[in-house]
Amino acid sequence: MHAEPDGSFSVLGLVWRPGQGTRIHDHLTWCVVGVLAGVEREELFDSSLSAVGVRDGFPGEVSGFAPPGDIHRVRNCGGEVAISLHVYGTDITRVGSSVRRYYD
Repeated sequence: MHAEPDGSFSVLGLVWRPGQGTRIHDHLTWCVVGVLAGVEREELFDSSLSAVGVRDGFPGEVSGFAPPGDIHRVRNCGGEVAISLHVYGTDITRVGSSVRRYYD
């Protein structure tokens, strides 16, 4: 949606189909997420990939994270489309992805 010309941040809009989600991953930079519609579930993991928590984001809620300690998986756990806005502390168009690495 937007990348700041100086590379300091970018804004992405994500649309998740019911059941759609990510692999377990961490990030290159901080991120702030606002849920606009549906329910976005975030499962949190420690460095040994043990589950340490679950957070459901509902419309109007905002959350964030910053590396290190940001290993997670995100999915739409509801029966309708989920929409969220993500603001990352880098220009995603320059680095190609917000993900640092994926985990099995």
